[in-house]
Amino acid sequence: MTVPVALPDPALSPVFVHSGWRCSSTYVWSRFRALPGVRAYYEPWHEQLAGLTPERIARETPRASGLRHPGDDVPYLAEFADLLAPGGGVAGYQQRFALDDYFMPEGRQDAAQTAYVAGLVSHAQAAGQTPVLACCRTLGRIGWLRRRFGGFHVVLIRDPLQQWLSFHSLRKRPRPTYFELCQYVLLSEASGAEPLARRLGLPAPKGGALAQRIAAARRRLKRAPAKTSFTAFLAIYLLSYLKALPQADLVIDVDRLGQDPDYAARIGQALRVGCGLAPDFSDCRTPAAHAEVPAAAYRRISRQVIDALEARPALAAPGPAALLFAKLSKAMADAPEPPTSLRRRLADRIWETLEALAPRRRRRARI
Repeated sequence: MTVPVALPDPALSPVFVHSGWRCSSTYVWSRFRALPGVRAYYEPWHEQLAGLTPERIARETPRASGLRHPGDDVPYLAEFADLLAPGGGVAGYQQRFALDDYFMPEGRQDAAQTAYVAGLVSHAQAAGQTPVLACCRTLGRIGWLRRRFGGFHVVLIRDPLQQWLSFHSLRKRPRPTYFELCQYVLLSEASGAEPLARRLGLPAPKGGALAQRIAAARRRLKRAPAKTSFTAFLAIYLLSYLKALPQADLVIDVDRLGQDPDYAARIGQALRVGCGLAPDFSDCRTPAAHAEVPAAAYRRISRQVIDALEARPALAAPGPAALLFAKLSKAMADAPEPPTSLRRRLADRIWETLEALAPRRRRRARI
């Protein structure tokens, strides 16, 4: 089956929602999906689309996911049901779309990926619906998408420490989550991040299927400490948002969305003006902060990552990156520091004793 690409309908211009994993994207997508006249595609770059079947669509529901997503038994991928090829998989989708071109240069030509996205857009428009594409794999290619499809681009951003802790809270035994493994794969293949990737012991990119690369990362890093996981996450977080924020039509701070009703109302109004859709966020509630925080020197790690990526000038520049700097600064200010080592405590105690004795030594010297 192939999806014919129709001429775009300017009255039904696409809306793209870009985010990282565990960044409330499923909630925001569900609010768009609830609107009449909208066809909201869930994770249209996800690798599972390559083998999607009607049975899998029926099986994949929020209730069955264990990921604390909103919703119940309505399948995530119902919008793809009439786009399946006879042998399975979504028509036009290739598994390499998932992460191979995560940081896609704006000028790169990719006829297959262009045709796939155009097919989703035109399929919705042909039914008189506004296409909404919400995915956790597009922050690095937002410029590429904007250049080819126009549309209205929404970027979601969350407190980086809480976002990573959401990854970590889903671990099974000491093994990393799927979300952590994807960060390792992305960092191992990111241009300009090679020294940091090698320092973390990430496997060198060797090509091959995504499942094989994820498996290689799991074998190498299945018992990696929290500091390794957080370092990889933060590197991809920074690289992603430095590319995405300048291209966004609207940035939604999902931490504020669930805490400030006035902010949620303003976001709804901004969407109405920007793309003609006004999802209702009045029921949004920010999850409680994770109480269990693995011991790690988060502030030191953040400085090391920024330096390794040579990102200080970009973060300090005025403009869209100011929000990224603000989110990171607040997260690190709130981050707990690990317990001080015995050696450090002993050195501090000796220093305090010497300081307390200093006035007495000075008095004796004057006598």
